[in-house]
Amino acid sequence: MSIKDPAAFKGFPSSAHVTLRLVENKQMELLDFGTIGAPKAIVELENSSFGDPSCQLRVADVGAGADHLGLLLGSTKTWRLNSDRAPQQGSVRGILRFQPANIAPRAWKLDIQENAHPIVMVDKRIDDPRTWAKTDPVFVACVLPAILHMVFDDILSKPDPSDTEWMADWLRWADSLMPGNRLPDDHQDMKARLEWIEQLIESFCNRHRLSDRIVNELAREAAE
Repeated sequence: MSIKDPAAFKGFPSSAHVTLRLVENKQMELLDFGTIGAPKAIVELENSSFGDPSCQLRVADVGAGADHLGLLLGSTKTWRLNSDRAPQQGSVRGILRFQPANIAPRAWKLDIQENAHPIVMVDKRIDDPRTWAKTDPVFVACVLPAILHMVFDDILSKPDPSDTEWMADWLRWADSLMPGNRLPDDHQDMKARLEWIEQLIESFCNRHRLSDRIVNELAREAAE
């Protein structure tokens, strides 16, 4: 790490420690990047299970012999490591995470979490699950619509889904597919929820011509 704008740290003692706080699903890790006067370029992350943690840069005066958390002198607003990056229009991969896991005989499994973007657990024997999900026509045409249904069934069952950060991200993505299409007025109206979700999946499949991708793949295999 390097200090891009030294003026941002004006007034802090050079001995103050710069830390990065990562939080996800009740897991927390504090990465110590050294002091303002001598910041570290690289710090090893101990928790390898983080997927899209909430991040916050902090400046603390630890003092002589004090606990490494120290006295907090300043901090930034929080941001998400991955999902704050703008996804491509029409893509769910910016708001949907993929993680290898020991889930055989299942090839994939959806984990909808409370305060983080959903994770698609993929059989760890499959190399590079993100590329697989992006390029495999069967996954794209058959699995992604099922994932959309499960995710939005959870979102629309909540009275105020836009108050939850990851749900608000998904709703913005849905609005890019169906601009101006209002959410169901009553979150307990299951019929209205299902109709809205069906419209969304129809729009998604139509934009990406998903049935054509399957037909073309079958034709290609038959020709080989």
